Amino acid sequence: MEAVKNFVLGRKVLFTNLVATLILLFMFLMALLSSRGAFGDPGDSAIVDEVAHIPSGYTYLKDNDYRLNPEHPPLAKSLAAIPLVLNKNIVGPEKSLSWDGIGQWEAGWYMLYKTSNDPKTVLDLSRLPMMLLMIGLGLFIFKWAKELFGRKVGLIVLLLYAFYPDVLAHGRLVTTDVAATFGFVVAAYYFDKAIQKVSWRTVIYAALALALAQLLKFSAVLLFPIFFILIMIKAIQARKRDGFWRKLWFYFKPFFWISIFSVLFVWIVYIPFVFKTPAEIEHKLIETNLTSDPHTLIFRSFLHYFENNAVLRALGHYILGIFMVIGRVGGGNKTFILGHLSDKSISWYFPVAYLLKTPITIIILVLTSIAGLILRWPKEEKKKWLLAVILTPIIFYWAVTLRGSLNIGIRHLMPTVPFVLLLIGYFIQPIVNGAGKIRQKVILGLLVAFMVGSTLYNYPNFIAYFNEFTPKDQRYQRLDDSSLDWGQDLLRLKKYVDDNNIKKIKIDYFGGSVPGYYIPGSTEWHSNYGPTSGWLAVSATFYQSSKLVGPTEGRWSYNWLDAYKPEAIIGGSILVFNIPQEELYLNYPVSPYPIKELVFPANSSL
Repeated sequence: MEAVKNFVLGRKVLFTNLVATLILLFMFLMALLSSRGAFGDPGDSAIVDEVAHIPSGYTYLKDNDYRLNPEHPPLAKSLAAIPLVLNKNIVGPEKSLSWDGIGQWEAGWYMLYKTSNDPKTVLDLSRLPMMLLMIGLGLFIFKWAKELFGRKVGLIVLLLYAFYPDVLAHGRLVTTDVAATFGFVVAAYYFDKAIQKVSWRTVIYAALALALAQLLKFSAVLLFPIFFILIMIKAIQARKRDGFWRKLWFYFKPFFWISIFSVLFVWIVYIPFVFKTPAEIEHKLIETNLTSDPHTLIFRSFLHYFENNAVLRALGHYILGIFMVIGRVGGGNKTFILGHLSDKSISWYFPVAYLLKTPITIIILVLTSIAGLILRWPKEEKKKWLLAVILTPIIFYWAVTLRGSLNIGIRHLMPTVPFVLLLIGYFIQPIVNGAGKIRQKVILGLLVAFMVGSTLYNYPNFIAYFNEFTPKDQRYQRLDDSSLDWGQDLLRLKKYVDDNNIKKIKIDYFGGSVPGYYIPGSTEWHSNYGPTSGWLAVSATFYQSSKLVGPTEGRWSYNWLDAYKPEAIIGGSILVFNIPQEELYLNYPVSPYPIKELVFPANSSL
């Protein structure tokens, strides 16, 4: 009888693993094909951040030189660069003027478009490791959810992850958002293990995981206060047995060693990446990047002591990166949402952007989960601790994000996504595992099916995904930048131009590609040039941001385009207009600002 039970269990485990593999394989294919192009779609062009990240990772690995893009840690970029370094035909940026000038953006333009490299080959090779990292994150989420809630719930959580549009959007790109999410999940998982069963083995694992998170993105420094809050919660829960302070000290010790060892591991990993960085380059990086924020100036002289020693330089470079991120977040960015423009930040940006960009299924399940917790908070200590591990990263990360000034994309909330999915897993566990009514199971099934269908319907435009509350032709009126328009649609614009036999077109493009490289009949255009006629393609980000910059600087913006309906909206992010010359002349007989070109009819007295 026992043998039969083991056989049945083994078959169930095998079936579960097979289904999980198929889900992740389908996710990988969606990411791969939407990135490279398939089914008549040309795929994604380079996005903004890839221009800096690709040459940076390449030179970290090939040259052991960390002069480019020090505001991000090395691991994600280096993973992306492995196929490039292994390909001996790829030309790096070392011979360009940008190398000695420490120009990370110029290095990217050079490597992608000014050498013998094929941009598509560079992008395809470097994006592949990012997709594998996204799949690895899915495996880890499935593993954790299965341990906590069982096989069925684990599969549902994995399915929600695999069809999460924002994950698909950014998991295909050489960026750090999904990488950061991977680090957060792995670090939280092993920290939980270390606190529940304290030993040197669990502490070392947790320290390695926390180091991994810090090497993937600097936002992982938020894990230190998150973990400290968790040990406070653990001490409060256990105070009846040994007293609060005794328990706090008991859990503080592993937290302390995890923190110390993690920084040590980060330092060790940094050494090969900075080993051949010239001391004078490191000096220049410190001087250049620690100038604007008064709080970082006091550390400039301190970091100079590290620059002449390759081993110490590694630690100094890590600290430099953290301060650069602090300055970046504090400095803010141009922000647009629902017609509101700001040159710094908008306090309600993230809550509203979340409601616009998050699948309706996730919103319903999250709200229902929160309501369920309010009505029935668990009494068991084990469940309370589990909820603390799940909720603390969400609450703390949201609190920090809301106070920050960097409102450039919902992707900055990506590290909270796995914890939100685990919260949903906690809520649906009794429904899925037998206690729920048939009606509840049917509703849950319909919600999951709706999300899967919605994601497939929006293929391949995952960056431009908005939930069903936003009509597709109004997305550019809701958000911009990496929540809609990161430069991913230039190849799709080229297809539109070719399909419609457009010989000449003006393009104002926001992204990591070069319009003239792909569309020979194009002319570079900018909002301050003023009104124009003929074919005009404008990236949504420039379309909206010009309305802030133009009036401020006394120049033209794209306000004049509001009177015209786009002929097409490419991929959700590029607006294409065809402006009749005569109609433009009637609308602008007198110009408040200079116009770059003559737009009036040849027979006009003007």
